[in-house]
Amino acid sequence: MESSTIAIIITVISMILFISNKLPMSVTACITALACGIFIPEMKLSQVYSGFGGSTVVMVAGMCIVGDALFTTGIAQRLGAKICNTPFAKNERVFIVTVVTICTVMSAFLSNSATIAMWMPIIAAVAAGSNGRIRSKMVIFPAGTACIIGGACTLVGSVSQGAANAVLTGFPGYESGMGMFDMSVAMVPAAILQIVWWGTIGYKMLELVLKPGSPDFDKNNAFAAANTALPTEKSDIPAWKGTLSVATLVLCIVLFMLSGFAPFNKFLNIATVGMIGATFLFITGVVPVKKTLADLPWDILVCIGAISALGTALDVSGGGKIIADAVINLFGGESASVTVLTAVICLLCSALTLFMQNSGVAAMITPIVIPMAMEMGIDPVAWVVVVAVGTNLAIATPIGTAVNMQILPAGYTFKDFALLGGPLWLLMTIVVTICSVLFLI
Repeated sequence: MESSTIAIIITVISMILFISNKLPMSVTACITALACGIFIPEMKLSQVYSGFGGSTVVMVAGMCIVGDALFTTGIAQRLGAKICNTPFAKNERVFIVTVVTICTVMSAFLSNSATIAMWMPIIAAVAAGSNGRIRSKMVIFPAGTACIIGGACTLVGSVSQGAANAVLTGFPGYESGMGMFDMSVAMVPAAILQIVWWGTIGYKMLELVLKPGSPDFDKNNAFAAANTALPTEKSDIPAWKGTLSVATLVLCIVLFMLSGFAPFNKFLNIATVGMIGATFLFITGVVPVKKTLADLPWDILVCIGAISALGTALDVSGGGKIIADAVINLFGGESASVTVLTAVICLLCSALTLFMQNSGVAAMITPIVIPMAMEMGIDPVAWVVVVAVGTNLAIATPIGTAVNMQILPAGYTFKDFALLGGPLWLLMTIVVTICSVLFLI
């Protein structure tokens, strides 16, 4: 059996295991990674576990520690209580719309991973001071999707458009690549629509899927204890610890912003910023080392570290390319209409990104669509933009983008992603396809 076929079979089985939730996510992810390493010869053994050394695992762990420090010192509860006195936090639905709007705009110009990393502890702080009126688990998921969609509105918000642009610049005559706002015409309407979605239908779906009134609502939610803790319970904590915990969060936010620009990006990325924050808290004694490390969401961290092997397997085995070629040929290949192929490319990219890293999908699909566009006599930049946009719609599984992995500590399951992100993914894909056909082709 061909390696590509094996990779596709492993993908299908792993998705069934994830969605069924019969095993812990970490166990399913490890089984998947080991199967890829054992049955796919093109996989290097180091690629089975290389995800554990990736920036996402380190950043998630580091920012969990930074966020936890705000709660163990009582600062988060007091800060959250103050924010809750503002008009934007009087109602959970209004607060979600506010956060989603801010995250969408910020992610368009900053790293979407950095944006959600800085917002999760703030959301949890507000929830902690709201006396149950605002629940972190209800807000963090919409904030994550906002960061993903907002990050697709410009050339700098996410990594997949950089991968697509890198391929484009290698073709003669297109060395300048895409412009900063080439993606905006397709994504800004979608970004506005998703803000409206979370304030209307999306909020109802959050209640229906997450069941906030059920006993298991906050199961595996790393922020659950913070939601009910009261400031008076932390009165014995020295004030200097609270001050340093806030200073650490502010420092991380500033460094996250700087990490996206030269010359700071030579020394900083999302992982090193998370490490700086956690290390500072350990050195200063703001949080205890052993207890803090023991309380990390290890099931999530192991899942994040192991599941990246699946995307690698689809890439090195050629399974991803086979799927791409089959879908494009199914709709007529180069003989199909430009409108149909534009829709197919967008749908294909957004679908593949649900199971592979978005930058990998962009790097794989872009070399296919550029020669096809040239052969059909259309500007290849338009389809490269479609690829860049489509690979930023990974909101129905936690695999395709780091942002979804980052929000896993809030207690979401693969089923939650499918039920909450699936309908929005379909809506976003349709809107982006229509806008691409109208404004790009």
